[in-house]
Amino acid sequence: MALQEIQQPRDYTYFLDYVKHLGMLLFTISMTTPVLGLIVFDVETEIVEGEKVIDSQLIWDKPFLPYVAGFLILVIHWFKFVEVHHSMRSTNLNQILITFGYFFLLCLYPYFEMNIEFTSDQPHSRAIFSGVWGLLGIFSYWKLHHAKKNDMLKEDMTNERIKVLSNEILADPVVALACIGLSYISFLAWLAGMVALVPIANYLLARTSIRAGH
Repeated sequence: MALQEIQQPRDYTYFLDYVKHLGMLLFTISMTTPVLGLIVFDVETEIVEGEKVIDSQLIWDKPFLPYVAGFLILVIHWFKFVEVHHSMRSTNLNQILITFGYFFLLCLYPYFEMNIEFTSDQPHSRAIFSGVWGLLGIFSYWKLHHAKKNDMLKEDMTNERIKVLSNEILADPVVALACIGLSYISFLAWLAGMVALVPIANYLLARTSIRAGH
């Protein structure tokens, strides 16, 4: 009687380096694309009274603050992504799929960020951008807790640090949800929410973990 070979679960650990390099590439593209869009000299041709008129747009003619706020949000996401990924000692197919869901949203982020320049007066445009930003936080939270549940994290990622980092990650979807509501109030209210609420939410949620003894 032939011995049946026991099927061992596939080892996906070698994907960690590839995912890391792909993540750094996508973060670089997502961070630099809006910056290039901001500094590039735009020239548009308009028809005014039957004649072509060239209209130029310089950096100071563009909505500068949304670009800065959007860039800083990505910087915060980069720090959290690097910490989570650096703390992983193994991975599996589901974890890779969650990460690619995160990458998909990361690719969409600069498109909706740059779209604000042309549709800043449209509440739904601001709300969609805030929604993508919030989903980035949700996928980041999912990535961390899926790794914890499946014992994929290194020993130096303690339970205390996981709880604090979880709260810091949750700051993004919480603030993004608030900004979706602010989108329908006014552009300035939405912008103020992006600039002010992110550090406030990070501080308060981190303090919540500390006071709870975590």
